[in-house]
Amino acid sequence: MTDPLLPAGCSLRRLDETDLPSLLQLYAAVMAALPDASMFRLAGGPEAFFRGHFGERGESLGVSLDGELVAHGALTLPSAGDRDNYANDVGWPAARAATVALLSAAMVAPEHRRLGLHGVLIDARIARAHALGKPDLLVRAAPANAASRQAVIERGFVLVWLGVQAEGSLRHVFWRPADRPATAPAAGEAVWLDAEDLAAQQQLLATGWIGARVRPGDTAIGFVQAGP
Repeated sequence: MTDPLLPAGCSLRRLDETDLPSLLQLYAAVMAALPDASMFRLAGGPEAFFRGHFGERGESLGVSLDGELVAHGALTLPSAGDRDNYANDVGWPAARAATVALLSAAMVAPEHRRLGLHGVLIDARIARAHALGKPDLLVRAAPANAASRQAVIERGFVLVWLGVQAEGSLRHVFWRPADRPATAPAAGEAVWLDAEDLAAQQQLLATGWIGARVRPGDTAIGFVQAGP
């Protein structure tokens, strides 16, 4: 499939089993470039994760440049009780958790960053989840990952949870409806917190605030009181 926002020479398509070697190669390149390996973890390990997204439990989308896989994003369709269902972290009831879609495993080859590929994959997965009739989307990111945080908030996600997930990773979890951006109150000043001030973030989240604003070139998070 083509996308008008993709750079020249790039194409976007759904991946399958034949793409597994390329996915593992991309994963290795991404991990080698990370300053902290804990910033990116795939549930069950990379091979099991990728194989699990060629069927009913999820889908994988990839961007190729001149035939080489350079970016990837998965859409996970978990069951309510799955260990890696972020809805359980947020505290949603089982009926709602059973209908969620997760944007997961976003990867862009280090040499092809700043081309907008991450954003294209976010948009494509939002559209795909909406087409599948999923009402809620969740995505996670390491608190230190300012680029991912900015990308998802700019696309209508809001920060709703911060903590250690079942597999041991400290993560922010963001939410938006599949059919529209999450709405945050326009009135009132945001409370801006440093991205490293995790205790203050957790305190606001526990008292009904959401992280809904970012500023260019700034890693701080703007919190506002959630609407009714």
